[in-house]
Amino acid sequence: MTLSLAIAGCGVMGRRHVLGLKKLQDVDRLRFDLVGVCDPIPASAAAMADLAEEHLGVRPHIYADPADLPAGVDALDITTSPDLHARIGIQALQAGRHVQMEKPITLTIAEGRALLAAQGDRKLSVAENYRRDPLNRLAKALIDAGMLGRPFLAVQSSSGSGENVIITPWRHLKRACGIAIDMGVHYADILEYLLGPLDTLAGLGAVIDTERKGNDGTMYPADAEDLTIGVGRYESGALATWILSVAGRGEGHFTRMVYGTDGSLAIPGDRTGHPLKLTRRKNGEDTTIPNEELLDLVPDFRLDDTTAALFGGDRLTSYELAWADTDANLLAIEFDDFAGAILDDRPPEVDGAFGLRSLAISYGFLESDRLGRFVTVDELLTSDDLPYQQEIEEALSRA
Repeated sequence: MTLSLAIAGCGVMGRRHVLGLKKLQDVDRLRFDLVGVCDPIPASAAAMADLAEEHLGVRPHIYADPADLPAGVDALDITTSPDLHARIGIQALQAGRHVQMEKPITLTIAEGRALLAAQGDRKLSVAENYRRDPLNRLAKALIDAGMLGRPFLAVQSSSGSGENVIITPWRHLKRACGIAIDMGVHYADILEYLLGPLDTLAGLGAVIDTERKGNDGTMYPADAEDLTIGVGRYESGALATWILSVAGRGEGHFTRMVYGTDGSLAIPGDRTGHPLKLTRRKNGEDTTIPNEELLDLVPDFRLDDTTAALFGGDRLTSYELAWADTDANLLAIEFDDFAGAILDDRPPEVDGAFGLRSLAISYGFLESDRLGRFVTVDELLTSDDLPYQQEIEEALSRA
């Protein structure tokens, strides 16, 4: 059985999603028919319809607004800027469609609560791709198998990008979802994917660059934080440290480490295919486990059939693919999970509630900064006293 699908948002992310559908088609696992693309800019919609026709063999219909879609469309994939997510998503759910939402799930937590309240019996999936990387799957398997003993510290730290625009200028505007949130939800998701629910956190944020340079040299205003630092405590008692800098000059870095009572696990940058580094401690001495021996430690580890078909094996310790191919593969896996959730009547891997938690954690560092204290994730999910997001709402009301 196939499902009819439309995509709302024909910019960079929407085009990447079309390439993800193509990857599923290539391995004969595509369960969606792309019947519509939606964008208020006619040229953008036409360009994506052209791309879909080229790669999928059928030209989808063009709509200026997803509200114009015919009643028979089963599902809507939303790839617009986050400030439009709640309105379009609620509208689609109320029309009886299943929804896949690009991350972050909504612009604010309050909007996310409204979206979840409108869900009813429809499926609501959040397109979170980092956890679907085969190396992150293996990392979780090793942690869950006890290869680190009791995990007690996670470190997520990165720096780069300098003063340049990252993908699109809106990602540097607070009212459209700043870069610390847009990127931060990835890391919030992966921290909870690997080590379970985060409980309490605190942080600080700063705006380093008030202007950003585009590829053509144009300078764009930027008022969203491009540096956040923080700490957190998991429900398990493990601690976490967080640095997300997209204003980094000089030498950049990426670090994702998990430390436990029996060793450490260094996890490579997402979509690189680089191997993990597991170091185990025994009798007071550390030994790095050779890459080719990692799978011996998790004999039951298997990637799902779709991931295995896309990446060329169900027990991988590394891979070599161009970034664009890896990216499209991970988006394909998101679509496959979304289709499976609808057809098998099960929850998607990253449902709306989990996507909202990632948003809450990302905002949590900035809300903590405003409040001057630690905050809990539960508080962030339920409170109406969130001053940082109130600033966004006030800015939007003045616009």
